[in-house]
Amino acid sequence: MNKIVNIDEGVCVGCGVCVELCPRKILYIDGKSGKCKVTDESKCDRLRGCEKACPVSAIKII
Repeated sequence: MNKIVNIDEGVCVGCGVCVELCPRKILYIDGKSGKCKVTDESKCDRLRGCEKACPVSAIKII
């Protein structure tokens, strides 16, 4: 399966803006790494709200 939501953990600052914005609630901030992670990519609506809102451009929706 191809990735839909690509998160560059080297760039992600764990601010949580994307988590708050995601209508499907598939994004979360991992407690261990402090970085954004995805629970179920198949539920992504592909509207790119998280991608547009990310202040450091760490998220890319394909």
